[in-house]
Amino acid sequence: MAGAYVGFYWTLPVPRRGFRALPKDVEAAAQKSRTIRYQLEVIRRHVREEKGQLVGEAAFMEMEADRGTEQVEEELERIIRLCAAHSATLLYVNFSLVHHWRPHAFMRMYLANHDVPRQDLRPDPIMIEGQIFDPVKHFRRWQQRHETESPALRERAKIELVLAVDRLAEEPGRYQTAADDLNGRGITTGTGRRWTSEGVRKAYARQQRAPSDD
Repeated sequence: MAGAYVGFYWTLPVPRRGFRALPKDVEAAAQKSRTIRYQLEVIRRHVREEKGQLVGEAAFMEMEADRGTEQVEEELERIIRLCAAHSATLLYVNFSLVHHWRPHAFMRMYLANHDVPRQDLRPDPIMIEGQIFDPVKHFRRWQQRHETESPALRERAKIELVLAVDRLAEEPGRYQTAADDLNGRGITTGTGRRWTSEGVRKAYARQQRAPSDD
């Protein structure tokens, strides 16, 4: 009898690019994220090679832009129940097997503490739609782009923050109004996140304490 498998795909957000959420449907998620598409292809090909049956799939986006977090626990619980219901093996691509890219310590610890058959696959380059996709090179390009764009993003955030707050009267709700204005115009924080009232208040206070260049 062919073995049963469940595929689990995950990625990190890119807030500065507005990439903060994934569709629940894995096919739609793969259209939004090349990293998800890569994992989907690797796992589906593995299942075909094993002449197995893929009984479930899930795509998950982390909350933090630079690491895996405990936020994945809820999705892992659901996946483990699915594996148990079908006596299935959990498949996922372990990016950290090559140069320790994108390790997810919480996920590995969580799975190690739960009785679920699992198999982590190597993140080797594969052909997708006639082109080689190498996940490690892909991550390096994103890292380089982030390092290039970050200074300009932080400077723009500082300037727009001060302008947004200074044009408002000092009254209750001032910082929330500024946050709504910044978010509505697509102005993110220096790390690419959406503004909150408290975030505006703290960042504005820091700016007021910062020494002048004059």
